[in-house]
Amino acid sequence: MSDAFTREPPWNPRLFPPAYRTPRAVQTARNLLDPQGYGHSLRRRFGPVFSLRMFPYRSALVCATDAATNREVLTDHERFPGGDASAGLAAVVGAGSLICTPPPVHLRHRKLLLPPFHGRQVTRWTQGVRELVRAELPDLLADGPKPVRPWAQRLTLDVILRVVLGLTDPARTAEFRQALNAFVGMGNFPVLFLPRPLRRDFGPFSPGGRFHRRRAAARDLILEEIVARRAAPDRAERDDVLSMLLDARDEHGVGLSDEQVLDELMGLVLAGHETTAASIAWTLHLLAHHPTVRDDLIADLDAGSDRLLKAVIKESGRLRPAVYGSLRTAAYDTELGGHPVPGHAFVAALFPLTHHDPELWPRPDAFRPERHLGADDAVPYSLTPFGGGVRRCIGVSLAQLEVETVLRETLAAAVPEEAGPPESTRLMAVILVPTRGGRVRLRRRRPHRADR
Repeated sequence: MSDAFTREPPWNPRLFPPAYRTPRAVQTARNLLDPQGYGHSLRRRFGPVFSLRMFPYRSALVCATDAATNREVLTDHERFPGGDASAGLAAVVGAGSLICTPPPVHLRHRKLLLPPFHGRQVTRWTQGVRELVRAELPDLLADGPKPVRPWAQRLTLDVILRVVLGLTDPARTAEFRQALNAFVGMGNFPVLFLPRPLRRDFGPFSPGGRFHRRRAAARDLILEEIVARRAAPDRAERDDVLSMLLDARDEHGVGLSDEQVLDELMGLVLAGHETTAASIAWTLHLLAHHPTVRDDLIADLDAGSDRLLKAVIKESGRLRPAVYGSLRTAAYDTELGGHPVPGHAFVAALFPLTHHDPELWPRPDAFRPERHLGADDAVPYSLTPFGGGVRRCIGVSLAQLEVETVLRETLAAAVPEEAGPPESTRLMAVILVPTRGGRVRLRRRRPHRADR
């Protein structure tokens, strides 16, 4: 168990923002099954800052849900430092991952990880991502209604295997695909929300045992690839993230150890796989249920413009952000939104609730991409689907490339239509996913394709 959890203060309603009195198990279940609906009920009852009593926190998660408190949590690193707050994910990605590192180490590692995700480098990946999308597209276009998310999960994992890990051998790629599918699939992560005793390894058929074995298999494979890549004679000519990380050096000429590279890659796999797949599923599902927006987007893409495409992706990220929130801890006794927050308490900026604040977004429940077509006059920190501040998701540019490419290719070939009622959200680990996978029906159209 992480030090962050052992330092967490016990629950005391006088020292925390207000909370429901229902048992933690009930609050955990309600939040997992209906995170947006339950969050809205808490905000209506208590205001923009409240406590959510859920596992794995032994006291409560302090929640910030308006732009002002969202900004405080994301940018006031003296009061709300990162690193410790993500300790629960250390079991998944490793304590050395950028996701879990404390401020001094985080900044050093972030500088080492930034070069692979610069705009010019991402542009070099465009053709490879397009080829992967086109190879997978026939499965998505098969007749009948289908959930988009499983298809998108396969695609985004293949992008990671090629772009992040640089795998080209089909047999090796298949071996990685099997191990990573077993581990990073969201069905493996509910164990993190169980009480501490139930997270232990009680054998291969226990939730904790299954989790630890899948984790070990994935890490062993990636470590083998790191060792092999260090010795590869063509490493300097390769453009994958792994190869570039092995050559990265800080201002003192110091690079990352194999174990540090392993943790960083595990973090990139987790952050870039399920979150991007959820974004793709939500966007196609929303377009299917908003035919006017869909038809306008298709016409705009056919005309060679990407202006509406970018607005649609922004609005999808506002209405259904893939990431539930960003975690911090309180460095000392402080306050947030006029409520006390005890030192070492876990604090979260909950993006879905900020994105639905009617004071920030008129008609917040409506899917209106035109909000983002004019001058960017949004209130700062009112739209943070990828987080904010120095801990903003480092792979945003790759994720956006994937979503844009999927939409271009899919809408050039087919029109997404409803395949059932609009789906609500459920929470898997820290990711908001459609309850039925984002089901759509794709009606084929005459392709209008131009490689851009």
